Amino acid sequence: MSDRNLIPYFLVLGPILLVGAYMNWPASDAVGLSGADALIDEADSLMPLLIAATLGTIMVLSGVYLLISGMMENASGMNKQLLSIASVLIIITMAFFIVGMGSNVTVINESGEDKVDVDGESFTYADADEQRDTQQNAFDTGNTVWSMSTVTWGLSLILIGLVSFMMKRPESAMDYVMPALMPVGTLFLSLPIINDPTLFGMVFPVVLLVHLIPGGLMLGGKIAVPGATEEGA
Repeated sequence: MSDRNLIPYFLVLGPILLVGAYMNWPASDAVGLSGADALIDEADSLMPLLIAATLGTIMVLSGVYLLISGMMENASGMNKQLLSIASVLIIITMAFFIVGMGSNVTVINESGEDKVDVDGESFTYADADEQRDTQQNAFDTGNTVWSMSTVTWGLSLILIGLVSFMMKRPESAMDYVMPALMPVGTLFLSLPIINDPTLFGMVFPVVLLVHLIPGGLMLGGKIAVPGATEEGA
């Protein structure tokens, strides 16, 4: 049991949980006042989705980080340096997601009339306007941070695909699975530049589910961590 590789399990389970939570999150396609209101209106029922999103995020990003770590074991020179950069980018992405989800938690937890007390009780707001401003500021902060997460995540995928290609030139269809992360990462990276919310809503879950492919193939023994079985040129 202790010798089991967690990478494929995280790359399979993580995206499923995160995509499921994203598709059902009430504020996934809303901004500004409408986004905060969507969370406030359903505050009492969102914690299960939030738990799923948190677990999914930790799993998929940890899976990518462990994949990078596995590749680094047999990498050297420039390849190892590029993978080090990719690992930093994934850590930054994790931080972005934690802040983003934390902002949504603030909106949810600060909902309710019991949070307003004009008599100045501890941990309460002076009036409903102050409560609403706090929730709106938290929601906007989360959206600001999330807007950069696709950049850091996309760059990391590009570097993973590039290094896997340089470590072993593709000779069969399966050898193209990891290098294919380069165009996927490029698409992810370009989302803030394109700045089309509708496109983001379609691309984000698709890119997440793309992580299922290497994860599933690893589980099936069809591919291995690049460099784990043979060192590339």
